[in-house]
Amino acid sequence: MTAAANYPSDYRQWLAKLISFDTVSRNSNLPLVDYVKAYLKTVGVESTLVYNPARTHANLWATLPGEGGVTQGGIVLSGHTDVVPVDGQKWDTDPFTMVEKDGKLFGRGACDMKGFLAVVLALVPQLLSMKRAKPVHIAFSFDEEVGCRGVPYLIDYLKAKGFKADGCLIGEPTGMKVETGNKGRTAWEVKVHGKAIHSSMALMNTSCNAIEYAAQIITKIREIALDIRKNGRHDPLYTCPFASISTGVIKGGNAVNTVPAECDFMYSVRLTESQVARDIEQRVLRYVKESVVPLMKEEYPDATVKITQGVSYPAFNASEEAEATKQARRLCKDHDVHRSGGGTEAGFFQDILGIPTVIVGPGPGSMAHLPNEYVLVDQMERSMQFTTDFVKLYTDPSYCQKGKF
Repeated sequence: MTAAANYPSDYRQWLAKLISFDTVSRNSNLPLVDYVKAYLKTVGVESTLVYNPARTHANLWATLPGEGGVTQGGIVLSGHTDVVPVDGQKWDTDPFTMVEKDGKLFGRGACDMKGFLAVVLALVPQLLSMKRAKPVHIAFSFDEEVGCRGVPYLIDYLKAKGFKADGCLIGEPTGMKVETGNKGRTAWEVKVHGKAIHSSMALMNTSCNAIEYAAQIITKIREIALDIRKNGRHDPLYTCPFASISTGVIKGGNAVNTVPAECDFMYSVRLTESQVARDIEQRVLRYVKESVVPLMKEEYPDATVKITQGVSYPAFNASEEAEATKQARRLCKDHDVHRSGGGTEAGFFQDILGIPTVIVGPGPGSMAHLPNEYVLVDQMERSMQFTTDFVKLYTDPSYCQKGKF
C-alpha cells in the first residue's frame, strides 16, 4: 500500500476530510494545510507554506511542473481554506461532519469553498498523469472571509519570485456559472480623541465631546455617499450599481453624565474601481483637517482625529475578450454576465499579478454562510469535469502549440 492510499481518493472523501478541520477564521488553518502538504508529498509534489507574521496561518502553494520541469506559465487553481463561524446558527447536524442526503453534501464550508478545494485535490492524480506542456499551480489561502487578509502574503511571495501564469481559476460558489466581476472593499477606522468632564460643564471650552465630533464626520461621510450615488459612475451589471459607503461600527462614551473623551467608528466602501476609495479617503481627510479638528482644538488643544485604512482588497473585472473568459463560457455553456457585490481574491491575481482570471465553482452560492450549508452533488460532478477541461486548455501540448495560451 502506498502512502497516498492513506489519504482521500475522491471528492466526497476529500470534502469530508476538509470539513472536519474547523477553519473558522479565528482558528489556525495550519492543521488543514499541513495535511494537504503531507498528501501532496506522497504523490511527489512539493509545497510551500507562506505564513502570516505570527505564523498561526499559512497559504499553501504547490506546482505540478510542465514538460522539462517548467514552473512558469500555466494555470492557477485557487481557493480559500477558511470558513465563517457557526455561532448562533441552528444546524440539523454537526457542521464539521459531512452528511450526504438527497443529492446534497452538508457541512460548514461545503460550498464556500471547500467543495472546490476537494475537487482540486481529487484531481491531483489525474493532473499528474496528464501530459503537461505547462504547469498547474495550486493556491490555497487563509482569512478570505475576514477581508482577504491572507492572500496578500502569497501575492508578495509570488511577485518576489517573478511568477507569471496564463490563467487563474477561482472556485468560489457560482452554481457553475461564469462570474467575471466582483466589487472590492476598503475600510477605515476613525479614532476621535477629545476631553472628558462632568456633563454639567459641557460646552464651556473645558472639554471636547468626541461623540459629537465623530457624528459630524459620519454625517459628512453620508453626504459623500449620497453624492456618489447620484453623480458617481454606475455599473448596471451589479445589483447595487454604484460604490456604496456605510458606517458600520461605532463605540464611545462611558456614562450619560460624562462628556465622552473617545469615540471610534469604522466605515467602508464597496467599489468597482480602486480610485474611488482613494478619492473618498481624500475627501474625508480634507474635511476633518479643515472643518473638524480646528473646532475641536478651540475646546481642547490636544484633540485629535486619527484615520487608519484597514481591510482593503481590489475589485475584479474580467475582460469579455480574454481567452480565459471565452473558454470558460464555452465550457459552461453560460454566456450571461454575472457579477457579485461581495468580494473575492480574484482581483489580487488579475490586477496585481496580471493573470487573466475567472470565477467558476460548485454551489449553490446562495447557501454560503447559512446554517445547514450544502453543495450539490451534481455541481461537484460538473466542477470535476469543467476543471479538468479548463486545465487541459492551458496544459495540453497540442492546444498550447496553437498559441492560445
